[in-house]
Amino acid sequence: FRQVPFINDAREPDAMYQRLDDFELNVRSDTGTDLAVVPTNRVEVQPKEMWDLAELIQGEDKNVIFETAGSLREGRDVWILIKLNEPVEIKGDPQGMSLPYFALQNSYRPGTAFRGQATNIRIVCANTSRATDLQAEVQGTNFAFRHGANLLERVDEIREALAGWRHSIQQWKLEKEFLSTLKVSPTQMQWFIEQFIPEPHASLTTDRVKENIEVARTELTLELFNGLTRGINDTALGLFEAASSWNEHVRAAQTPLSRFRRSVLSPTDVLNQAHSLALEAARV
Repeated sequence: FRQVPFINDAREPDAMYQRLDDFELNVRSDTGTDLAVVPTNRVEVQPKEMWDLAELIQGEDKNVIFETAGSLREGRDVWILIKLNEPVEIKGDPQGMSLPYFALQNSYRPGTAFRGQATNIRIVCANTSRATDLQAEVQGTNFAFRHGANLLERVDEIREALAGWRHSIQQWKLEKEFLSTLKVSPTQMQWFIEQFIPEPHASLTTDRVKENIEVARTELTLELFNGLTRGINDTALGLFEAASSWNEHVRAAQTPLSRFRRSVLSPTDVLNQAHSLALEAARV
């Protein structure tokens, strides 16, 4: 219902309640908490159904295990984080092992979908849940499932999403392994640093800008030799990893928000540039 104000026969402000047949209120069955008003034709994915789906996935693949799960905003949002217990090892990189995650997230608010997301973020709170949404959207790893689909249809969709997840992991692994085979000399490293952090024409550069560029190049050089790239710092992969680390964690930022945007919301352009320059550095 919605409240409709009007003037009654006594010429006083009054209100009546008009029923809206196209909408209904989602309510928690255990606490009675109002969650959200949604269209009546929207088929909700219940928490039990999410677990049924997760268990079906796990039942068919013993390397898929539960990592974390929970609810947020008094139950308006729910997540289940799945870990692929198949460590991804990068040949040639002694520190290149990682474990990828896959998130199932759902919301009982309008405008949101039941979604599966390939991610490297471990969801434990509202911030990490939102960061996973943002990262998955930017990187194209967000799989939205129809609210009107039945359980079996969703299982098929999730199988397709998991297949895409595994394929993307394999492609990422192969590309990194190829970079690790490309050796670079100190001269090529210097070329990469100067190209990745270029200096404008002297006529357009102030002394302060020159100083900032020199500081940034020194920071990037340190990222190459700070231990995080141990075993690969003389390869194109080492150049790529150092550039990624510098851009996301070391590079100066005006505000924490601008750093977050650069690191999580729009890292692709910088990473593509680092990848191209790392390949080129191995050939110059």
